[in-house]
Order: sequence, then structure tokens, then C-alpha cells
Amino acid sequence: MTKRERVERAMARQETDRVPLYDILLCDRAIEHFSGEKLPPLANHPETRATVDRMTGKAIARMLDATRHSTFGPLEDRDFTDADGFVLHESAFAKTCWIERRPFDDVPRAAEWLKKWTAAQLDAARKAEANPRERREGHERWFAEVQARIGDTVHLYTQMGVGLDDIRHRLGFDLFAYLDADQPGLISEALEACTRHQIAVTHAIANVALSPAVLTYGDIACKGRLLHSPAWLRREFFPRLRRLNDAWHEHGFQCLFHSDGYLMEVLDDIVAAGSDGLNPIETVAGMSLRECRERHPTLFLAGGIDMSQLLSNGSPDEVREVCRQAIRDAYPGFLMGSTTESDNSCRAENLVAMYEVALEGVA
Repeated sequence: MTKRERVERAMARQETDRVPLYDILLCDRAIEHFSGEKLPPLANHPETRATVDRMTGKAIARMLDATRHSTFGPLEDRDFTDADGFVLHESAFAKTCWIERRPFDDVPRAAEWLKKWTAAQLDAARKAEANPRERREGHERWFAEVQARIGDTVHLYTQMGVGLDDIRHRLGFDLFAYLDADQPGLISEALEACTRHQIAVTHAIANVALSPAVLTYGDIACKGRLLHSPAWLRREFFPRLRRLNDAWHEHGFQCLFHSDGYLMEVLDDIVAAGSDGLNPIETVAGMSLRECRERHPTLFLAGGIDMSQLLSNGSPDEVREVCRQAIRDAYPGFLMGSTTESDNSCRAENLVAMYEVALEGVA
């Protein structure tokens, strides 16, 4: 069974020769293990970048059946200022980037920034609608480069949201909340502009021959609870998620919905919005593979193996036990992996244990 066959059968809730592994591989020691090479000293040089990205792709090709990220991440810690005036910090250990300082600190200036962001989204939507061929050719060139790095591992075709994460991250929770209370129309207009942009890009780039699935996302929850009220989500988020999922479905794609946190209060809404799968099933936030499977038998599940405590602090035997139970709870229709990403907080030997359980097959 090829990796794509295994992944597609899992998404269709059909039996497979073994449980496929889906993850984001960011753990340096695991990259070394699965690539069979030693990482060079990390520095922001083109040669180093080429080497570590090649090694990451090689490791992904050996370890994973599916992924949505194929590069190594930041090579050095650094601060920089982007075109909008945000001061950002890149972390080589955390393999991520965060905002250190915003170009505004009050509601009026945040509102002005959001108006400009909304206008830029509408302009980008018009450009994608006017010249879809250029957008598609650019995406397919990028995708070919990705696939060349990771071999026959399935890479999700793209990942898209309706703007909630981008807006909330840029504004920060406090200013987002104040602005939504004082000028709720601005938030709604921004979400609508981003949704229009992403749907235009969807119709421009869609090519299911290259990949069977996309990630549609919105981090709407945290440990034990939602980040927004169900009423707000049903008014502002889920209808737009439905439109985005519908656009991808028109082209034959499966839509894997991603949100961290405890989602059971709105799980029915996620499914009603056209989500075919759910990720990452964050167990320490209160999520349960078994409960998700029982509530929605047709939903495929991806993730479920805790990276914050189990993969980072547990033993390989503990990981094996949890992985085998996860397979019993969620198979078929289960792509096993960490609860979002296997980063440098994870122990390489625990990732190897998860990989070995996947190779055991299914009874």
C-alpha cells in the first residue's frame, strides 16, 4: 500500500495495512535519527539552510505518511521588523516566531491597522480572481519543490483559515476583545475579506491530483474551554469555515480542521461546517479520541498523542502503551501523530516509539 493509498483510505474510514503517521517534524534529534545524518552547526547561511531542509525532508520521507510542513524552521534566534512595523522574534529551539512589539497599543490605532489589513485582503482577492493561472502555477512550483524533498509522503496541499487567527494574533487578545466590543463590524468585515481572499485562492490553485487534502483551521479553544462564545463562533466563524470547506469540496479535497483546545462544546458545529477530519485532538486539554469517534463515526481523526507531557517527559514504553490504546479507540479513520507538532520539547526516543507502534500494523 502506498502512502497516499494509506492516507486516503484512513480519511475514508477504511481499513489500512497499518495506521498512517501524520505530524509536523521539528525535533532536531529525531531529524538526525530518521535522516541518518548529523545536523551542521546552525547559522543563517544558504548552505546551512539547504542542508537542514534536505535532512528534514529525508527524515519526513522515512518517518511520516503525511505532513503539512517540510522545512527545518529558524536557524538562529533573531529579532526583525516586518513591513507592517511589527517587531518579531524567531526562535531556533522553539521553531516558531512570535510578536515582541506591535506598532499600536490602543483601540483607535488598532482599528486603523485592521482597516488597512482588510483592504489588502480584498485587493489580494481581486488579484487571485483576475489571474488564477498565475497563482496556480506559482503554487504548483512551490508544491513540486516540497514534494521533491519529502518523496512519497503526502503533503497537505495548503492550509487556510478565515482570518480569525491572523487578526487575533496581530491585534493581541485584549485589543481584539475591545475592538470587537466597540466596533464589531470591523472584525466581521476583516473576516469576510479574508474568507473571500482564501476562497479565490482555493479556486485558483486547487489540483487534487497533487494531494488529497487541505488543512482548514482556526484556533478557537484552549484547555477545558472555548476562546470565544459559541454564539460568536456560530455568527462569525462557522459560516465562513463552511464556505471555505465547500470551496475545497468542489474540487474533490478532504478538509482536515485544526484547532487546539477543548472542542466538544462545538464539535457538532465543526462537522456541520463541512469538516471531514479533526486535528490535533489535544488530550491534555480534555479531548478524547474515543469520545470523538463515538460522537462522529464518519470523522477521520489526526493526532491524539500528547506532545506537551507524554512525548516530552514520558518513557518509550509509556508512549507505546498510549499509542496502542489510541489505535484501539480511533481506528479505522485514524492518522496517528502528536498533538500538533513533534518539536524540540519531545524526546527523540519517544518519537521513535510512536513510529514503531505504527509499523506494528493493526489486528
